[in-house]
Amino acid sequence: MAGCSSPEKMKDVPDEMVPVMSPKVLVLKGKTVEGKVSGRFPAKYFHKKAKLDMSPVMLYSGQQKVLATWQYQGEDITDNRSVINFENGGSFGGTFSFPYEDSMMQSKVELRLTLLYNDKEVPFAGNMPLGVGIDVTQNLVEVEPKPAIMPHNYARNGVQQLEAQFNFDIQKPNISRSQFTREDVKAFQKALADLKGNSKAELKGVTVNAYASPDGPVDLNENLYKGRGANTESWIESNLRKARVSGDLVKIGHEDTDWDGFKKMVEASDIEDKDMILRVLSMYSDPDTRNKEMHNMGKVFSEIAEKVLPKLRRSTMVADIEMVGKSDEEMKSLVEKKQFGSLTLAETLYAATLYNDDLTIQESILASKVSKNDVRVYNNLAANYLLQGKKEEAKEMLDKASAIDAVNPYVLNNLGVLEMYAGNVEEAKKLFLRAIDAGKAPKENLGSIAIADGEYSSAVDYLGGTKTFNEGLALLLSDKQEAAKNVLAEQKSAKAYYLLSILGVRAADEKMVIDNMRSAVSMDASLKERAKKDVVFASYMQNEGFAALLK
Repeated sequence: MAGCSSPEKMKDVPDEMVPVMSPKVLVLKGKTVEGKVSGRFPAKYFHKKAKLDMSPVMLYSGQQKVLATWQYQGEDITDNRSVINFENGGSFGGTFSFPYEDSMMQSKVELRLTLLYNDKEVPFAGNMPLGVGIDVTQNLVEVEPKPAIMPHNYARNGVQQLEAQFNFDIQKPNISRSQFTREDVKAFQKALADLKGNSKAELKGVTVNAYASPDGPVDLNENLYKGRGANTESWIESNLRKARVSGDLVKIGHEDTDWDGFKKMVEASDIEDKDMILRVLSMYSDPDTRNKEMHNMGKVFSEIAEKVLPKLRRSTMVADIEMVGKSDEEMKSLVEKKQFGSLTLAETLYAATLYNDDLTIQESILASKVSKNDVRVYNNLAANYLLQGKKEEAKEMLDKASAIDAVNPYVLNNLGVLEMYAGNVEEAKKLFLRAIDAGKAPKENLGSIAIADGEYSSAVDYLGGTKTFNEGLALLLSDKQEAAKNVLAEQKSAKAYYLLSILGVRAADEKMVIDNMRSAVSMDASLKERAKKDVVFASYMQNEGFAALLK
């Protein structure tokens, strides 16, 4: 073009003046869509006395939206616009950003030019196409927040350890009758009796330790602790015979004069001269000499004899009983009969997990232990209510849980779920971050928020290893195609197959596109309409095999 005698001849756009939009297909990221237009005015095109407005405009759902306006002027114009040299031409374009609306999914963007000359605005006759549609794959994110369930800590099989103790009179190896009324001894004796015919309890062994206090001669003390051990062993064996359990499981462990126990008890006592006592007695390694010096302490010895020595004349019993807990079937039977009182707290928390697919029954199970004032019950019942959509009931339980443990990560996560339901995403995010130690739930919740915010790298970090749909989506949006494919292939859900079809488009694998779309729409027919509007599949709309799936 040699030049333009009149600015209006600029409306004849030369072939080489081609605008390019990047990305070619706009992409939703977070809440916004961003793009860039670039191009060049050819040499000897832009009239020295002309002004030009250039605007990318989006057309959608019968509406239009001006995304940006860039202003240019010729060399003889003195306005505050970008100047384009007539001889050399110059570049045009710029960036734009706008908030996304759902009605924009099917849209097109065109470049409109308006010439300004002699106080006239002269639109160019033809608009210049820039692109079609917006890729909104991000919006497939599953945003339903996940409640966190506190661990039940139930061990079906475990070893229960029971302890009891006999105290003995001075210089006596026999067990006095008064010892049989001790609460720990009665509980120990009952546990042994309960072994009889009990298929859910098996005695693994009983260890007896026997001691004498260090205030007697060595020979006497040896006879005492051995006698005390033997008498204790005999008493246990007698009880085992009644329960029809072998007495061979009883063994003598430690037998000795309890000097170490003596030192610890004196140190912990309120005896005035305890430091002097221990210092003097520690000077002698011979037990008989030490015993003699102890008796020479007069009044101090009397205090020791009253406050310390009687507690050292003892035998201890430790029984290891392997307990076999209720089976799942036994627990379900009790639940069906509403015999919740027959379940311990740990059993109740575990039994509730057997009804994850029946939230009404699960609610009844957990509600049966609300009176226990246990944070696990309150939290897990709140989680149940959240899954049922009972927000007020959930809040009541979480308030009670918070009163017990205000920084419990599981409780914090579930408070975050409540905030999500209330639309307070930022507050929810703060709570999920504080709840990060509550297992997968807070990470999945943070991951879904990160995807919706367009923070795909953070989403990959949060969701890593969760093997969820959202992890696959985050990987796809982060251009980690192979990793996304591996995660999504395990999901077997309609939306997962839909994403795999998108991955097929990216890989230019027609079979992968069609096979996965077939699986997706067979599981969820509503995805047909989405696929028809999805710009990702625009190039496949003329493919007979693909198009047939969407009919």
